[in-house]
Parts: sequence; structure tokens; C-alpha cells
Amino acid sequence: MARFYSIVIGGELKQLAILGGPLAVSNLAVVSIGMVDTMVAGHASGVDLAGLALGSGVWAICAVTLIGLLAAVSPVVAHMRGAGNELGCANQLRQAMWIALSGALVIALLLLLVPWWSQWIQTEEPVRQVMQGYLQALVSGVLPFAVGIAVRGYCEGMAQVSAVMRIYLFAALLNIPLDILLVFGAGPIPAMGGVGCGWATSIINWCITLALLWHLGKVPAYRVLKLKLFPSRPHWPTLRHLLALGLPICIGAASEVTFFASMTILLASYGAVIVASHQIALNIGSAFYLVALAMAQAVSIRVAWTLGQKSPDKARFVSYVGIGSGMVYALFTGIVLIALRHLLVMAYTSDAAVIVVASNLLLLCAAFQLVDVAQAMAWGALRGYKDTRVPMCLQIISYWLIGLPCAYWLGEAYWGVYGYWVGICIGLGAASILLGLRFWRVSGKSLQKIMV
Repeated sequence: MARFYSIVIGGELKQLAILGGPLAVSNLAVVSIGMVDTMVAGHASGVDLAGLALGSGVWAICAVTLIGLLAAVSPVVAHMRGAGNELGCANQLRQAMWIALSGALVIALLLLLVPWWSQWIQTEEPVRQVMQGYLQALVSGVLPFAVGIAVRGYCEGMAQVSAVMRIYLFAALLNIPLDILLVFGAGPIPAMGGVGCGWATSIINWCITLALLWHLGKVPAYRVLKLKLFPSRPHWPTLRHLLALGLPICIGAASEVTFFASMTILLASYGAVIVASHQIALNIGSAFYLVALAMAQAVSIRVAWTLGQKSPDKARFVSYVGIGSGMVYALFTGIVLIALRHLLVMAYTSDAAVIVVASNLLLLCAAFQLVDVAQAMAWGALRGYKDTRVPMCLQIISYWLIGLPCAYWLGEAYWGVYGYWVGICIGLGAASILLGLRFWRVSGKSLQKIMV
């Protein structure tokens, strides 16, 4: 019996790895763009790094909003693929383009207005100028970013992830010389400092989306798409279904990202050293977290596919295997962060004061890996079950009603930046418990429906 279970678990782990491996590489490629931005800006000046930290925090909120709005594409397509509805899969992408276009327009307008609303952020004026220039440079890359997210979600739902991985890897490599060129300048191209990272990211967004669209036009697996320059007419039932699933995911994801971004804003008055240290520690933690996020995406796709085949018992088993493997990964990353924290920070900066603070923050980052990965895996499984509204509420409660007040109180009354990071741990811990309980309830109900 033990041998049977080990074979079954091993088989499911293999399936998750086939999906999750390329997704992890793609996610790491995405986060490496931000890491390279931080490294290059950090070697330009402390002001450029602090301005980039504030700007990237705002862009993260915008990016996650678009990702969340389109997050339903992947599980919905996977569910239809499990049911053998290939035409339905294609229609989801066509309609998702309208969501991408609408969302991109709103985000671009928000970024154009940065000189107005950025005055509310308390920081040094040179830092504010870098932040404004960085965000305005990103305006030209918002539309391709949104379209690229829709196309990527379709590819993931169709389990065609290897080509996506290669495209994102190429983009990450291209970003390195672009960053160096635009930040430091060369020949007729002036040195732009941290603002150059914004222009580099916009160029990369265009490259990614054009490559993904070329891929869709060439691969036989997507023959039913029949791509056109403009999307087909809006089909309101399909759009309502995508938004009914996607909006709660968007709000839930945005609540987490704004939770982290609010920390950066609250710490702005502490000075450039603290802001830079906070940003470096978040960058390093994000690199490890995005592997777990890929595992959660793989679980979501597998759960949706098995539910499309009317197999809720297998869907729950897939979820258990995914959550268990995620916890093993979290333990491993915690050990790595503790052991290599000084080396990881020194890859970003040579400032002694920043190295000390950021290295200490990585100890807390190692501590919240367990709860952060746990909540990500539970959330991924719930997305596969198309359960998004209640998880959204649980995330808002965890981050904003529990985590943020604790962070502010501990930070302002006791431990400064370290208190804020303890508050992060508390918020993520609450999310992991609440989402875990929700998964147990939803998966149990799914089994009961079949039994009845």
C-alpha cells in the first residue's frame, strides 16, 4: 500500500513539475528584471535606488491589478480543455483581450497623473523625481504588458508552457544590457539613472508580447484561435464570467501587493538607507516566492483540469500534493536565506549600512517563507475550484485588518523597520490559516456533491 501511494504521489509530482518547472523559470525571469533594475540603479546612486524602490512599489500594484483581472483565463481555459472544449478555450482568450485593453487604459492614465498624486508621498524631492520619471516611462509599456498577460494565461491553461518560458528567459537576458545602457548612458544615449529602468521595462514588455503573439500564430496547438488585429465583438456572458472570477483574484492579489507597497511608503520617512534595505530584502524574497507561485499556478491548472474531467477526489489529491511540496520548498528556501543572506545582499549594493539592515531583514524573510508559501498554495488550489470571492475577503482581512495594524504598531512603537517586517509575518500567517481552512471546506463540498 505504501508503495502504491508513493508511486501515485510521484506521478502527480511529475505532472506538477512538468507544468511548474517552466512556470517557475518564467516567473524567475520576470522577477530577475526587477532585480537587475534594483542592482543597476543601486550602483548608480542611493537616490536612484530609493526612487526606483518607490516607483516599482507603485508599478507592482498596477501590474498585479492587471494580472489579477486576467487571472481567470488560465483556470477557465484549463477546465474547458479538461472537458474537451477547444473552441471555448479560444473564445476565452478573444474576450480576455477586451479586459486587457480596458485595464491598460485605466493604468496608463493613472501613471500619467503621477506628478499630481506623488506629492502625497513623504520623501526627498530628488527621490520623488526619479520615481515620477520611472513611472511615466512605463506608460508606453502598459498595453503590451496587459495583452501579454492574457496570452500567457491562455498558453498556461492549454499546458503549453515551454515556449512561454523561453520567451521570458530571452526577455530577462535582453533586459540586462538595456538597463546598463539606459541607466548609465553610452554615446548619443544620455544617462537616465533610475528612470532608464522604466524605459527598459517598457521595451521588454513589447518584446515579450510580440513574441507571444508570433508563437500563437505559428503553433498548430492554437489553430482554432484565428488571430486578428482587433479582438472579436464583446460577448458579455463570457466577459461577466471572466470578471466574476478575475475581479476577486485581482482585489485579493492587489490587497497583498498594496500591503507590501504600503510598507515601502510608510518607511519612506525613515530615509534612503532603510528604504533601499527594505527594497533589496523584498527583491530577494520575491525571487524565492515566485518559484512557489509557479507551483501554485501549476496546482491551479491541474485542479481545474481534473474538475473539468469530473474528478473532485483527484482534484483534492492534487491539491494535497501541491501544498505538501510547497512546504518542503519553503523550508529549503528559509535555510538558504539564513545561510547566504550577506552574499545575496552584497550582490545589490556595496553600502555598508544597507548591507547590515538588509541582511537582518532576510532573517525575517526566512521566517515568513513558510506562511507565505502556504497561503499561496492554498490560494492556487482555490482558484482551480473557481472559488475566488471568499478568499478575496480572507486576504483583505489578513493583510489590512490584521497585518498592517500590527506592522504599524510594532514598527512605530518598538522596532522600526524590523517591527514592520514582523507585522508582515503576522499578516501572512493569518492568510495561510484562513485560506487553508477555506480550501478544506470547498474541496470537501466538491466531494459531497459527487457522492450525493
